[in-house]
Amino acid sequence: MRKTAIILTMTSVLLLGMTGSSPAVDHEKFPFFPSLLNTKTGGPVSSSEFEDPGRCRMCHRDIYNQWKGSMHSNAWIDPVFQALWKMGDDETDGAIRNLCSGCHSPIGTVGEEVSFDPARGMFGASEIAEKGVQCDFCHTVVESTWRDTPTSQPQNGSLIMDPGDVKRGPYKDSDSPGHDTAYSELHTSAEFCGSCHNVFHPVTNFPIERTYDEWKQSVYAREGIVCQDCHMMPIEKAIEAARTLKKPLNPGKASPMGPERATVYTHEFVGANFTLPRLLGSEKHAQIAEARLKSAAQLKIHLPEKAVSGQLVRFKVEVINVGAGHNLPTSLTEVRQMWLDVTVKDPKGKIVMRSGALDDHGAIDPDANIFRAVAVDKDGNVTHKPWAISHFSEVRVIPPKGSDKSTFSFLLPDKIRKGELTIDAVLRYRSFSQHLADLLLGEGKIEVPVVDMNTEQAMLKVSKK
Repeated sequence: MRKTAIILTMTSVLLLGMTGSSPAVDHEKFPFFPSLLNTKTGGPVSSSEFEDPGRCRMCHRDIYNQWKGSMHSNAWIDPVFQALWKMGDDETDGAIRNLCSGCHSPIGTVGEEVSFDPARGMFGASEIAEKGVQCDFCHTVVESTWRDTPTSQPQNGSLIMDPGDVKRGPYKDSDSPGHDTAYSELHTSAEFCGSCHNVFHPVTNFPIERTYDEWKQSVYAREGIVCQDCHMMPIEKAIEAARTLKKPLNPGKASPMGPERATVYTHEFVGANFTLPRLLGSEKHAQIAEARLKSAAQLKIHLPEKAVSGQLVRFKVEVINVGAGHNLPTSLTEVRQMWLDVTVKDPKGKIVMRSGALDDHGAIDPDANIFRAVAVDKDGNVTHKPWAISHFSEVRVIPPKGSDKSTFSFLLPDKIRKGELTIDAVLRYRSFSQHLADLLLGEGKIEVPVVDMNTEQAMLKVSKK
């Protein structure tokens, strides 16, 4: 039986305020709180202890080129993130600084070097720390701290780093002339990724982002398909794995000097974000993201036998999550926008019903069927600010391999007595609203693009009775 869309109402979570502290967290164990990052020494480590990605490029050129331009490489310089982070830092007197930097610049966080640079109008750190989520962060991770977190789930950067000559990864037989190597089972697990792709409010433990948890509760997890099988594979193989639930192979070499392997993991790390890579100059990553979006869902239009002149016509549009191992949409669901744009035209091509159109200011029809979360603060006001979220007043998302049916209705004019109605349904997506872009970046600074994830058309016969 296919699961239906998740629609929840939660009203019982009290927002205590970011200036408080969570009694469930041992701050000695988490010295970079509210990030749950740590180091092997249990204290700060200078960013000079980490290798620059440019050095890794010498032996791993293909992998470096895949990473360069990805959202991991742009995690720090993402202008939308920087603007929202600055707003949160100001409103919480710096309480969320490490929460954000812990996943967007782990090296800068453990180096305790993150500060706001008024001259640049953004947060700054050392040159290597500003390279975001990079080689020597991931490959110096030795274990996780998530079992010691208040919810016993990966979250908020719950990883332990140990910079040095040993680089850790998914191969048991790796050997390098440039550094020592070690096998890491953690690097083959979804928990590694979940450490940053699960975000909990550090005061209330309210789940703000739950991409890992969505996967953990899905058929993908039960079938052994992990994050890396979809997000660290060439796009064609990633799409196939997501649709078939079969673990992909990707033969090749991680380095020209290395052995031929059954599977080499690519490092584009692409999800649904096609907006920022293009804005920051990486057309390749934007195109991969668009391909992922266009493979994620299917549409079906369910029609009555006929449309009768002068009477109410009802039909349904079903959205099926066929290609994402997590909910659609996922991550910051109070910011993401996925919606149905549905048009009905009479036999002469005149529109008799429309739902989901964008107005002249880029706002979605308020009566549209939108898949998202509605976040509210402690006073019940809708908010886009993660640090201010008390709870979600509404959640409408589509779980992995699940579906959702939206009902549409309209009165068919009596004068339309024969022919066929044309029904067009389009599933559309954008990373954030035009309103939020104008608020964070300045009005008209960018026009937020939209991707049409899928389309479907159906014809409905008109009858007098």
